[in-house]
Amino acid sequence: MSREQTIRDVAYAIWEAEGKPQGRDAQHWRMAEERVVASADKNAGVKAKAPTQRAAKPAAPAKGKVVAEKPASAAPAKAAPKSPAKAAAAKAKPAASKR
Repeated sequence: MSREQTIRDVAYAIWEAEGKPQGRDAQHWRMAEERVVASADKNAGVKAKAPTQRAAKPAAPAKGKVVAEKPASAAPAKAAPKSPAKAAAAKAKPAASKR
């Protein structure tokens, strides 16, 4: 779509949003131009920054030091949550008295 057509569509949307007033077409056109330019500038800034972003690299170990890698399965296992029935049974057990 051409820039002029984009401005025309935005101006029409502004005109409709304002209740289709008579005699304000020049103002709507200027407002539409400003929005299209601002949108183009915003998109140009995003496109310019995107190629410079890189994935973070892990820090390299100090020279001469050996670093052991942990296997993916070495993460601590989480305890399985108790079922409501088991939790209730644990609460219901009387504590052993010390005499």
